[in-house]
Amino acid sequence: MRSAIKDYYRILGVERSATKDEIKKAYRKLARLYHPDRNPDPEAEEKFKEINEAYHVLSDDEKKEEYDRILRSGDESKFRDFVEYIHEFIESIIKGEREKARRPKRGQDIRLKLYLSLEEAGLGTEKEVEYERWIDCPDCEGKGVKGKAETVVCHACEGKGRRVSGIFSFPRPCSVCRGRGFIIKNPCPTCFGRGRVTTQAKIKINVPPGTDEGEVLKVPEKGHFGVNGGKPGDLYLRVFLMEHPVFRKVNNDLFMEKLISYPLAVLGGVTKVPSLEEEEIEVFVQPGTECGSTKTIPGKGFPLADGRRGNLIITFRIEVPKNVSGKHKKLLEKLAKELGEEGIEVGEGLVNRFKGWIKPS
Repeated sequence: MRSAIKDYYRILGVERSATKDEIKKAYRKLARLYHPDRNPDPEAEEKFKEINEAYHVLSDDEKKEEYDRILRSGDESKFRDFVEYIHEFIESIIKGEREKARRPKRGQDIRLKLYLSLEEAGLGTEKEVEYERWIDCPDCEGKGVKGKAETVVCHACEGKGRRVSGIFSFPRPCSVCRGRGFIIKNPCPTCFGRGRVTTQAKIKINVPPGTDEGEVLKVPEKGHFGVNGGKPGDLYLRVFLMEHPVFRKVNNDLFMEKLISYPLAVLGGVTKVPSLEEEEIEVFVQPGTECGSTKTIPGKGFPLADGRRGNLIITFRIEVPKNVSGKHKKLLEKLAKELGEEGIEVGEGLVNRFKGWIKPS
């Protein structure tokens, strides 16, 4: 048969040899998890009371010593007397939580991802964000009932708002009526008595220039509505930068590749590259530029919040045409002879030389 003596050590998840600091640390962790302000599950409230009872006993040297003696003896009648000894403390928790439930409560924050292009993040923009949030029910104005409430006594707790359940001998808030002692017969048909409904919100936000990956933009009071007239929570948008078709961002520098022709690489000249502002920048190509050479354009990279900018770093690649006209072929052949390139053969000579290497299909 299951013992009626509660194991406070198991409730807090600590060993019986745990120190006061270990007990306090375990209590705080569980209290944050099951606190009614953080966890809307009705069962969480009962768990919260259980955690507080365990901590109230184990954190007090005299109560802990007496409890340990009862735990060793297994005397359930002594344990019941012991629980009566701390009922006043439990009652104060229940009363305090009820009063807290009626007080205005700030709404929960909403956290979303905001995807931006390099242009939007670097130069600044206005973005429209659509998301779902809880608001006061428009039909009952957050009351949970339209007109005058029609109530009946809660059958589970007989109107007391609390009841004893399970193996624990102290009263807890009734989970059926949520501690009110009554049940509303005519709840609002729109929100089903919750007083709140979800809605699709759509807002415009300003993204400042120089916004970088990982930054969080805060929009005050655009989170979920509060309870009992409490202020709304805030909306937090974490920035993620999308992949760019041209630029690669490294810190505040922008990297890109630029294809140039062989004559331009040899003779030098001017070419154009795009900028973040979608304008073309003229870039001078040094004579004799090799494939893989880089050129740095100061102040044309990613903008910083203070107005400065990183660099634009261009890597030149030699463009090799796949299809060339007959005229271009003759010019290339002539150039090859001028350069003394002996390995170039064209036309039938090249075909005949490698004819024996090609197997018929």
